Amino acid sequence: MIPTLGFLLAVFGSADDQDVAALLRDKGGKVTESRGLVVSVDANDCSTWTADDFRKLGQLSHLKSLSMGAGLSDSTLPLLAGLLELETFQTNLSTVSDEGVKGFAALKSLRVLKFFHPGKSFTGVGLARLADLPRLISLTVAGSLSFGDEGMAAVSKLTQLREFRTWHAGSTLEGMKSLRALKQLRSLTLGQRLAYAPPTSLSDETLAILVEMKSLETLQLEEARLKPDLLLQLKQLPDLKQLTLEGIDLPASDVERLRAELPKVELKWTPPNEVYLKRIRALFGPK
Repeated sequence: MIPTLGFLLAVFGSADDQDVAALLRDKGGKVTESRGLVVSVDANDCSTWTADDFRKLGQLSHLKSLSMGAGLSDSTLPLLAGLLELETFQTNLSTVSDEGVKGFAALKSLRVLKFFHPGKSFTGVGLARLADLPRLISLTVAGSLSFGDEGMAAVSKLTQLREFRTWHAGSTLEGMKSLRALKQLRSLTLGQRLAYAPPTSLSDETLAILVEMKSLETLQLEEARLKPDLLLQLKQLPDLKQLTLEGIDLPASDVERLRAELPKVELKWTPPNEVYLKRIRALFGPK
């Protein structure tokens, strides 16, 4: 019986993969292989990469996970269109613009997409272009004041999402209202706006929006001062299993009361550190 190409690749790997893996390691990247095929790449700094370097990375047709630092842009993202099996793509300090986001639409297997500290030309409005990615179920946008209410409205078009996370961005209460359109959302992380003056993104008023999102099973709230009586509104979420209050300004006694009132919910609470307290006091005033 003559071995198929797929069988040979599974046993011996790809010569192209080996060449690209060597290149990436020379550039300081971390490369993980399985049976000679590159399945994961972590490249913290791509700012000195040439277009040819990006093209070679785009040849890794069996790559599953990719993390990229500075260097990803409107011109370099399309060079990765060959990553047809890519499932997880994490970016940090990218300069991909709202127009350039369309480049992610070529990655048809994408399931998880993360934007950390995107550039000012990324407001998030281009994310609506990813509504046709059927497998995209998890999105993170964090660390950019430019990502505001218009960006949140674009996220609301991604009705296939099961998980959404955002913190240290620019959205307000109006942006949070857009999330009600995500009827399949199971997990939500909301952190505070990246500012030291009102308006806020997470506050008591936000809780009234969250109780309308009946599909939620996991909820994480970060960096705010919230009234315990209003937090108890979360009892209206029928499928809530886990509630994390990260850096939420609450007396420990109120946390114990919440635990007693939400017996079916795993409640985790971390009091705010000094950095969080500085922002909380600026946004909510002194206690």
